[in-house]
Amino acid sequence: MDLVCYERDQGFVLARFREGEFDYLDAASEVVETEFFRYLGAQQLLRDLAATYPTPRQKAEVPLWLYLASNLSLRLHGVQSFHAYPYVVRCGGMLNAFGPTVAAKVTHPDTGDVTLRCAGFNAKNSYDRQTPCDQDFLRKLARDTEAVALQTWYNRDVARVLHRHQAFDPEGLFIGDASYLFVPDNPAYEGSVRLLFDAHGHPVEAASLASLTPQEAARCQWRRCYKLVSLLHTDRPGSFFYRVAVRVLPGAASECPVLYTLVDDFVAAVGPGILRRLILDRGFLDGAAIGRCKQAHGIDVLIPVRQNMAIYQDALGLLRLPEVVFTPYQPPPRGHWSPPGRGPPLSPCASGRRSARRPSRPARRVRPRRRRGRRWCAPRSPGSMASRAGRVAPCRWPSWSAGRSMAMGTRTSGCSWTRSPSGRQTPPPAGTSTTCAPPSRRATGSSSVSGT
Repeated sequence: MDLVCYERDQGFVLARFREGEFDYLDAASEVVETEFFRYLGAQQLLRDLAATYPTPRQKAEVPLWLYLASNLSLRLHGVQSFHAYPYVVRCGGMLNAFGPTVAAKVTHPDTGDVTLRCAGFNAKNSYDRQTPCDQDFLRKLARDTEAVALQTWYNRDVARVLHRHQAFDPEGLFIGDASYLFVPDNPAYEGSVRLLFDAHGHPVEAASLASLTPQEAARCQWRRCYKLVSLLHTDRPGSFFYRVAVRVLPGAASECPVLYTLVDDFVAAVGPGILRRLILDRGFLDGAAIGRCKQAHGIDVLIPVRQNMAIYQDALGLLRLPEVVFTPYQPPPRGHWSPPGRGPPLSPCASGRRSARRPSRPARRVRPRRRRGRRWCAPRSPGSMASRAGRVAPCRWPSWSAGRSMAMGTRTSGCSWTRSPSGRQTPPPAGTSTTCAPPSRRATGSSSVSGT
C-alpha cells in the first residue's frame, strides 16, 4: 500500500510554477464557483430542481439539493470520477456558498494546517466528516437512477425551472443536433454499438469501403458509441448555448423522429412562443414533422437544401403563387440591443403588428424660438440641421434619429426634407408643404420627414 502525504507550502508551489514543473492545473476559479452557487441558493434553483428529481430512494439520508450541487461542482472542474469529490470539495468554492451549517474550514493553532469539518446530515458517523457527503453516496445514487426517468426530468422539469427564471432569449433561436458519444470497446456499455468511422469521425458503411482509396480505408476504424440527440438554445450573436433537451440512443438509431419528440415535449413543458426558430441540418428532413411544428407550435424550421432536391423545386413553385408578396427587410446590426423581455422583430411584418398594438408616440413639440442665456435667437437653419442629422446617422436607428432631428429643425420653416437611399438629405421643390410625421423605427427603404 502506497501512502502519499501532502504539505501546504505556497512558496514551493509558486517556485514550481515559475519553473514550469507541474502536471495538472485546475482552471476553475474558487471565487467564480462560490458566486455561482450563491446565485443558485438565492434563487432557490437547487431546491426547485430537487423537488422533482426522480430519486430511487424511499428515504432521503442526504438532501437531493446537495447531490445536485456536488454533481455541478464536479462538472465545473471537468471531473468525471466520483473518487475526486474530496479534492473538488477542498479546492472548489461550493462549500463557501452554503455557510458553516454544511462545512467550515478550520486552521490548527499550532501547525497552521487547514482542515475541513463538515456537520453531516445524520448521526451515523463515529468520526469527523471531511466532506458533506460520501463519494459512494453520489456514485450509488447516480447508478440507481433510471436513465429514461433522468432524461425525462431534464427535458421537462428542468426546462420549466429555467423558463420560470427567464433563462430563454426572447428571440427564441434553437438548434437541433445529433452527435456520437464514443466509449471504450467494452460490451458492458448497455445499448452501445460498434460502427465504422473514417478519419474525420463520420460513419462509413462497410459496403462503401471499396470506393475509398487504400490510404483512406486504412484510416477507418471500428468504434463503440452512442448517439446524443440535443436541442440547444442560443442567441443571435452566439454569446452562449446550452442544452435544454437531450436523449441518448444507440449509435445506429435514427435521430430524426427523436428530435421532433424532444420539440413536442419542450413546448408542452414551457408553453408556445419560447421556441420560435429551429435550425436543423438535412438529416432532419421530415415533411409531416416540419408541418406539425409550424401549424401546432408556430415554429419556423430552417434547413439548408440543395438545388437537386424535390423540396427546393416545391419552394420555387410556391414562390410563383400570386398570393406571395415580398417586402424589404433589413436585419438588425450585429450587437443589436433589445430591451429586457422583448426581442427584435422576427419578420418584416412584426413591426407592423407592434405598431398596431401600441399607439404611436406623438411628434415632439418644438418652440418656434428658444432662449440662450439672456438673449433670444432663432432656431437653426435647415442646412445646419441636415449636417447635424448626418452626424447621428451611424447610431442605432439611423432613419429615426436623423428624421427626428429633421422634424425638429424644419417644423417652423415651412419646408420638408427627404432622405435619399444614399443617406443624404435633399430639400423639396419650392412651394411645397407637407405634414410632419415621425418615421417608423424599423424603416428599411427611403424615409421622408417633413414639417409644416
